[in-house]
Amino acid sequence: MADTSGLLAALSQLADAPPAPRGPRCTVGTILDTLDTDTALKVRDVLDSPSVSSTQIADALTGSGHPVQSPAVARHRRRGGSNGCRCPR
Repeated sequence: MADTSGLLAALSQLADAPPAPRGPRCTVGTILDTLDTDTALKVRDVLDSPSVSSTQIADALTGSGHPVQSPAVARHRRRGGSNGCRCPR
């Protein structure tokens, strides 16, 4: 019979490892990572403002060379929720 201690160790590491992220990275999160600090802070403030629609934000970002669609902005605004993106709140 073959020695299975190496297999057991490998399987244990897999079971104990944090789950790998599923799916593509959030478009809005990716855009925020490319912006300078002041601009990213302003975008985050606007994202948290209920008086500005997701469509308006998507149009402003797209018009500034950061193409994104309104549903992606809306999903990012729901981050942390069951129907939001995986970006931290």
